[in-house]
Amino acid sequence: MTTLSDLVFTGGALAVAAPAVAVATLPAERLSLPPDEAVRIARFRQAQDRHERAAAHGLLRHLLAPWLGHDPTGIVLARDAGDRPFLPGVPGLDLNLSHGAGWVAVGLSTSGRIGVDVEGAARPVDWDGIAPVFLHPAELAAYRGLPAGARPRRALEFWSVKEACLKATGEGLVAEPRSIWLTPDGAAWRLARAGLSLRAASRVLPDGARFAWAVEEGVGVTVVVEN
Repeated sequence: MTTLSDLVFTGGALAVAAPAVAVATLPAERLSLPPDEAVRIARFRQAQDRHERAAAHGLLRHLLAPWLGHDPTGIVLARDAGDRPFLPGVPGLDLNLSHGAGWVAVGLSTSGRIGVDVEGAARPVDWDGIAPVFLHPAELAAYRGLPAGARPRRALEFWSVKEACLKATGEGLVAEPRSIWLTPDGAAWRLARAGLSLRAASRVLPDGARFAWAVEEGVGVTVVVEN
């Protein structure tokens, strides 16, 4: 089984981990952040938020440093007009990060767009109340046909997969999630949007949280989960 410590990025990778595991597993030099990123993260008020963000960026640099042949602290991200991160001077590399609910996630691709999202399951959510806000009308009808006990799990899956898709397209949540109509493809999903043909999937993490990703058609990725 591939672990964080031996995962080698060669063209497509997805990694999700508990922040404490990422910090304990990875070499200290891989977790070092450049000064500007450290200052940016320090501005966040919640300690958990700062911890998760630092771990996510450390995990990103752990995967990128060997591939680039750079000192990790020399890997300095920029952000586009939609606040989507990218690495200047490295054409063809697409990357995305997510964190929350005690998890951090990183997605990397050299052959197309990629988006990742991780969402916790512990916090109570009135899914029936907010379902009309983020489900396409056809999805909403199917959702309402599910037994009440099955709805929260399905809703969390839709929410995380749609956010991963919108992060892959670069739209983010300024777009209306209910405008997305996911096409089932076995245990995965497909979506044509913003000129992209996306394939999306997700998995349930040990504590019930949901890790989702969306990639352009044809992008191959290795998925590693550590907790």
